[in-house]
Amino acid sequence: MEPQLLYKSFNENKTIEELEYNIKMHKTGLENIKFELQFLKNLLNKPIFNPHAMNLFETLSKFKNEIKSLNKNCEELIERLISHANKIRIKMECEDVACDLFFIKKHDAIELNVFNFNTKIYDFKFKLFQFTESVLND
Repeated sequence: MEPQLLYKSFNENKTIEELEYNIKMHKTGLENIKFELQFLKNLLNKPIFNPHAMNLFETLSKFKNEIKSLNKNCEELIERLISHANKIRIKMECEDVACDLFFIKKHDAIELNVFNFNTKIYDFKFKLFQFTESVLND
């Protein structure tokens, strides 16, 4: 098993345009994840699973609850990105290093949250796909 990938910031020397682009890319990725989560939620409600699978109802309920939680988290991250994008011009107005560093730290914190969320999504989808493959009707 490979070691877990850790977040690394490369934002200190980026231009405003690069930071804006990264925010837009994160936002687009999160909006795609929301779409995927809705699809997975709908999939779990379809009668495609072997009804004799052990603890089927409980496991499906657990996955549905996890989707609900992930979707809420995703929406909150999108809102944070929108808010941050609206404030990104502040970095241009910073004339001292302390202000610039403060802004970069806020940017890094948001990126770290998106990175951690994406890691949760990958783990969730891996577990869900393993489960569904094992209980699909033939």
